[in-house]
Amino acid sequence: MSAEEERINQMVEDIISNAKNEARKYTKEAKQQTQEILEKGKAVAEQEKEEIIEMKSKTISELEKQQIASINLQARREILQKKEEEISKAFTSAEDELKKFSSKPAYTKVLASLIVEAGIAIGGGNLLVKTRKADKSKLKELANLAKEITKKSGTKSSLKLVTETIDSIGGVIVLLDDESITVDNTFEARLEQKYRSIRTDVAKSLFV
Repeated sequence: MSAEEERINQMVEDIISNAKNEARKYTKEAKQQTQEILEKGKAVAEQEKEEIIEMKSKTISELEKQQIASINLQARREILQKKEEEISKAFTSAEDELKKFSSKPAYTKVLASLIVEAGIAIGGGNLLVKTRKADKSKLKELANLAKEITKKSGTKSSLKLVTETIDSIGGVIVLLDDESITVDNTFEARLEQKYRSIRTDVAKSLFV
């Protein structure tokens, strides 16, 4: 083999060797890049997985909170309903006791105090009194009660028992003679006022 052929063969071998080296280099780089891409893909996938888990956890947490809030609200409503039932029973019992009381001697003094209280609340003046039919005979000292209203209200007052009667378990209704102001001092009205007040207090204590 001539020197020229040997030089050509060497050049071919060098080219092949360089080509192989370059191929190995590119293959290595390609593998490395592929691995990097895969690693990035795994990282992105892991991040997305974590984000999904976090989002689902938040959703579950919010649902749990809503369910707990709903259960608490329902429980409070049931408690309020039970309280109202107990309050209603207590007031029914109180009403029964007042019915009995209206037939006792002490009731006459209470009736008089209710008239004076209503007259003062109105501010005195010419006042009309409505009572039960059974109570008309109990009010024989209206003049003295009018004097008491005058003294405490600072306005000259008079009391007149009207013929119209009221359907009540006890108490009175007092109004100005022009009917512009009325005070309902019947036992039912007083009980209703107390009932509303107590019910409001119970509701406030349960829904604070």
